[in-house]
Amino acid sequence: MAFSIAPAQEDDLKRAEELTVRTHQLNTTGYTYSYDELNAFRQSDRHKLFIASLDDRYGTYGKIGLVLVECGKSEWNLKLLLMSCRVMSRGVGTILVNHIMQLAKEAGATLRAEFVRNDRNRMMFATYKFAGFREVGREGDAVVLENDLANIQPFPGYVDVRLG
Repeated sequence: MAFSIAPAQEDDLKRAEELTVRTHQLNTTGYTYSYDELNAFRQSDRHKLFIASLDDRYGTYGKIGLVLVECGKSEWNLKLLLMSCRVMSRGVGTILVNHIMQLAKEAGATLRAEFVRNDRNRMMFATYKFAGFREVGREGDAVVLENDLANIQPFPGYVDVRLG
């Protein structure tokens, strides 16, 4: 498998918008964003917007993941993490989370994540928990999780991870 993670480009935004509207099961918050909102995040100095794609020996899955991180000087907040259900069993959500954890650690920031439960996204909460996130509070409907960034797993050898 080849898994690519890169900053979202303008030509990725229609698919990114579609992912926020259509993806419910593997979505940490259920937040939806318009093309214009995503473009503003993409151009913002305070945000990182990543898009992920996956290919295997049978072909391409296309753009299947999206991450939005709000970046403060000392704290980063994962506002959205979602993966298409087409890749649910491929383990790439963990790779994506570990990449964000590594970036936050390199920036010297604390990493927090928002999680809003629904009747279908339990697997995403498990992804955060297995990555070492712990609950530190609540903000409205969102559970606030934090990771101390002490145990970041390396990428698995069976996946060719391509960072853009």
